[in-house]
Amino acid sequence: MTIDEKLMTGIRNRDKQALSELYDRYHRILWNIARQNHPDQSVCEQLVTHVFRTVWTKPQDFMQNRKMLAMLIDCYRSQSMVSNNKI
Repeated sequence: MTIDEKLMTGIRNRDKQALSELYDRYHRILWNIARQNHPDQSVCEQLVTHVFRTVWTKPQDFMQNRKMLAMLIDCYRSQSMVSNNKI
């Protein structure tokens, strides 16, 4: 079992420490992607926060047989498109 799989198992079991560790592993990457696409820092913060909130509220969506980073980026892109349509 990979580290990400262990963290997602913890998140599915409502372990906040597991979410914190997942955040620590990936938030900078998502932040950098967001900053490349959005000049407004507050929009970037909202998008990255949304990704990790989604991980917490819908962990089953992230338990697929895919790389965690790819799933997080997909979630970010989906929310970014929604955000762009609102602006």
